[in-house]
Amino acid sequence: MEQKMVEYSEAVEKQLRSHKKDIHVTNLNSDTKSKRIAKLNELLNKTKIKKHIFNLQRPDVKYDMYSRQTATKKVCSFPMTHVAFLKTHKTASSTIMSIIQRFGYFRNLTFIMPLKKIDQYRFNYIGKPGETITYDNIIPKREEEEYDLLCNHVIYNEGAFQDTFPNDTFLFTIIREPLKQLISTVNYYGYTKQGYFAKIFNQSLTNPMSDYLKSPWKFEPSNPHYSVTNNKMSVDLGLPISQIRNGSFIKSYLERLNKSFKLVLLQEYFDESLILFKRYTCWSFKDIIYISKNVWPLHQNLNLSAEDIDNHRKWNVADYALYETFYKIFWTKVLKEKEFFDEVYHFRRILQKVNMHCSNDKQSKNLTIFDSKWSPGFILTPEDCFFLKMNETKFITVIHKRMMSRAYPNGSNPFEQTTTEHELAHLFQ
Repeated sequence: MEQKMVEYSEAVEKQLRSHKKDIHVTNLNSDTKSKRIAKLNELLNKTKIKKHIFNLQRPDVKYDMYSRQTATKKVCSFPMTHVAFLKTHKTASSTIMSIIQRFGYFRNLTFIMPLKKIDQYRFNYIGKPGETITYDNIIPKREEEEYDLLCNHVIYNEGAFQDTFPNDTFLFTIIREPLKQLISTVNYYGYTKQGYFAKIFNQSLTNPMSDYLKSPWKFEPSNPHYSVTNNKMSVDLGLPISQIRNGSFIKSYLERLNKSFKLVLLQEYFDESLILFKRYTCWSFKDIIYISKNVWPLHQNLNLSAEDIDNHRKWNVADYALYETFYKIFWTKVLKEKEFFDEVYHFRRILQKVNMHCSNDKQSKNLTIFDSKWSPGFILTPEDCFFLKMNETKFITVIHKRMMSRAYPNGSNPFEQTTTEHELAHLFQ
């Protein structure tokens, strides 16, 4: 059976129609929709909206954590600098990573980085597949320092993270509707026929993904940690492989995640997620502006039937439970915020200006963004445009070199890397 998930925009539209005729929201583009919602938000009965937002049923895993949420107290008066981002797969996490990288790079903060050679396979991953953070697989920090930021791929482990980060660290992640995440994953990995996708996309198969979803265990890699189609978001978030279809364990584990993670963002509501993140961390508009990263073109038409989608739900039961739980929690938090959609709309206007400025020949000049009630104004320089457009691998390389030079100032590091940050000038040309 195809999943029926009522999105917030649909709930808003239903309420708007009850107040005013001929108002249509769902067919508008995101910017116009945000503006319309912002203007008419006061007309909405939020209690009624919640009934639409939380109209999600799980026959196998039952919980209502969202009903026990309390208003989050904003305790920061300055931008938080202890921030750990648990990077998940194919969820727009590379764009979030770019935001964290720019924030930390220009403030000279200390990143947790993998203790690997830059040209090593999976050098952007901390540890081996399935491993979490240990002091043996990350670049050492200086004795007088603390680890400030994390944005590289690694498996979450509550104890390891508590041992590594300061107590006031803001831990967050991003997830995506599982079927959309599958489509993105297949288009990214399947197009190049990497790993076990070569078996899935065998030319003798009429409908490869349909055949896969009928019997996924026949195609999956022998080491589950190499799979990107078997409850990958939940595995990234530390759910043990042995428990990914255990309903009662999933329920208790999600409750633990909800206590540990200050915020779980939703890829489908990316700008809304960033504004919520900004409010929780006291970051500024300049800190969270972005140019999307790793956006992969649609190469594969999966042609999934209702039966295929139902099979996907059964195979990825943990990821569906994860998404549906934190979908509700996310909107509970949003509905407690004031003037939220006004700020989202304003932020999107800034993004339009930034993206347009950085994509044309005017990027050799400065762009002025004026003050607003939500954030101070800023000057966008050509250097800002350069870093906004820098790809993930290059930025990891730059930060990796900086962390290595701090940890091993005499160049005597385990990999005999003597290249200094100054010698990476070619990356900035």
